Amino acid sequence: MNFTPAAFLTSLVTGSIGYVYWSFGRKMTKPLFLVSGALLMIFPYFVDSIPLSIVIGAGLSALPFVVRV
Repeated sequence: MNFTPAAFLTSLVTGSIGYVYWSFGRKMTKPLFLVSGALLMIFPYFVDSIPLSIVIGAGLSALPFVVRV
């Protein structure tokens, strides 16, 4: 795991967005938001590259709006 300020900020932002998505999905019973939020909170622990983390975070953040279930 990378402990630079940029990596920390990237993880903090994606984790915060993930928590909001997870809370919204749990409250409104929307499974896509729930899964996307959980993945947004978990994936920064496994991805070490900052650009890759930004791309994955943007993709997971857009996923509930692109895929309509």
